[in-house]
Amino acid sequence: MKPLRTQLAALAGFAILSAPLPSSANIIEGNMISLEVKLRGQLLAENTDYGSGTAFEGNRTDLRFARFRLTLTGMMDETYGFQINTTSITSSTKTGSTGYGVSAQDTDSNDGDIRLHDGYFIANYTDWLNFKIGLTKIPLTRGNLDGCFDPLGIDRSAFIFSAYGTVPAKTSRDIGVTSWGRLADGRVVYQASVFQGREGVTRMTHPFTLASVTSSPTPNENFMYVGRVHYSFLDKEAASGYEGSYLGELKVLTFGIGGIYEPSAVYRNVSSAGVVLNKETVDYTAFTADVLFEYPTSTGTYTLTSAYLKNHFDDAYRTNFNPGDRLANIGGLNGQKEGWYVRGGYILPITIGKRGKLQPYAYHEDWDFAQISGVTEQNIKQRAVGFNWYITGNNNVRLTVEYQRNKFAKPTAFANGTVTSSVGTNTANTSLRTMFQVAF
Repeated sequence: MKPLRTQLAALAGFAILSAPLPSSANIIEGNMISLEVKLRGQLLAENTDYGSGTAFEGNRTDLRFARFRLTLTGMMDETYGFQINTTSITSSTKTGSTGYGVSAQDTDSNDGDIRLHDGYFIANYTDWLNFKIGLTKIPLTRGNLDGCFDPLGIDRSAFIFSAYGTVPAKTSRDIGVTSWGRLADGRVVYQASVFQGREGVTRMTHPFTLASVTSSPTPNENFMYVGRVHYSFLDKEAASGYEGSYLGELKVLTFGIGGIYEPSAVYRNVSSAGVVLNKETVDYTAFTADVLFEYPTSTGTYTLTSAYLKNHFDDAYRTNFNPGDRLANIGGLNGQKEGWYVRGGYILPITIGKRGKLQPYAYHEDWDFAQISGVTEQNIKQRAVGFNWYITGNNNVRLTVEYQRNKFAKPTAFANGTVTSSVGTNTANTSLRTMFQVAF
């Protein structure tokens, strides 16, 4: 009888696992306390035209989880609650458009990392006044506020983030207090935040020498102030976050602007040895403007979105030569920069499979960086074409394929995880990426 019971239990378990998956799981008790559970993952396969061989200029293919998240959102009543969001990133050696890092297999026997991604308390008082208190998204750019599992392309722009977060490599979130609300019958949504901002010193690994470099200390432990407001002309985007495409469910024309201010964020004059030469400092400021237009018609759904961002440190890169500051504070991917992007998509007026939607898309980005990958005043142009196949008709199950090309105005080296860097004569690279997403 025991084997039969075991087989029946296994069959029952299989039946449960093979049942249709909801978009999220909800547990609601009789006293109206609610708990929403979401499990979402993205498996990425990427082939680049650099990163292997003795000169690191041969093709390279990586398989990895871009994201794997477990999210819990609980409400004690209609006003108070919390959200906890954990994430895991495995086998990730790609460092954006400029190279590869050391494999996690060389430094971590588990080859993985699970961390708290969001963790905040919720207080929803009225339409016009709500709070998020804790570790949450920095509400500056639309690109950052787009859902990580709802982008128009294979991902959001890699260049659309602000300078500081909980750590230099994680600039999308910080610890603080965000108030937000709806005005003008929900057409206006504002967000105002006070975050921790930059603090202490930062230690990073230099991408070419692999040496540990240290930034100069924070001149003053000042808060970072963030504000954002948008106006919806058609259907209302009435939440504190966005989607890259609403897949034809809404008619959208929304304009938004945002800004950041952190006084005395970095020392202006620092030697290459890390010696602070005087007490003169620079402020960190940022400004962004963006728009989303999406319109469903009988001939398909048309999507167009664009954004501009300027991160500014008053040109401190001209007088601050500390490698740590140039990597983590005033330079690098999220230091001083200015640029824009435009993305367009089109959902075909046909069904692919039982419920599937097909959305070809393309985008163009143009960014000026103060200093990146050892090159001062670099320009990067990024172009891509691809398609999203929403297999279930939404973002629950999705396949995305994308071809991307990066062009560098000045020859650059690509990081490769060794002390011997590629020759700094590279002016372009390409990648072919495929992403499979499951979210429920």
